Amino acid sequence: MTDQKFIWVLLAAGGSTRLGQAKQLLSLGQTTLIHHQTCTLLATNLPVCVVSGAEALSPYLPKHKHLTLIHNTKWQAGLATSIQLAQSHYPEHHIGWVLVDQYGITTKRARAFYDYWQQRSCLALASQYDTEPTAWGVPVITHKKLMATADFAALGLKPWLQANQQAISLEFFSWPEAKLDLDTLEQWRKLKRQSSWHEITSV
Repeated sequence: MTDQKFIWVLLAAGGSTRLGQAKQLLSLGQTTLIHHQTCTLLATNLPVCVVSGAEALSPYLPKHKHLTLIHNTKWQAGLATSIQLAQSHYPEHHIGWVLVDQYGITTKRARAFYDYWQQRSCLALASQYDTEPTAWGVPVITHKKLMATADFAALGLKPWLQANQQAISLEFFSWPEAKLDLDTLEQWRKLKRQSSWHEITSV
């Protein structure tokens, strides 16, 4: 492990109400989405925490000494409860926040994102999707100093960062593929034409 005080937090507690089925367990190729995303982040050689909720994810996760699973019993109250739970579990860690349905994320870019953050030593680094000023979001890395003072759960991660953007000198990393996510049946129909989660050019 490169930095024992950093951890990826894969937010995977949602009930997938818009999709109508558990997106975490959807399969493409030989793997489920949750297994694929977890392995993608573990391959950065950094520890990973998966936050579960609506679905029992343990049977679908790889066995790895640097993987932790925590269960959010309050998942129905929204994403903010998962963020709050992770904050309470890792108060001394820098955290890289990732959504489970960001299927365009690759190990190479995730590692480059982390390395860029280490070089900058900023309080928060967000992913820039395109040239629009508001086209940014997760993955986001938050410094442990920020974790100790920010109440992300009150507003949500991006709204809090937007509200405090100038004060914390929020920085950005170009990551267009991070914009790809999976929320609707139409998106899932398009994805099913692929042979793997990373075959993103056909979407």
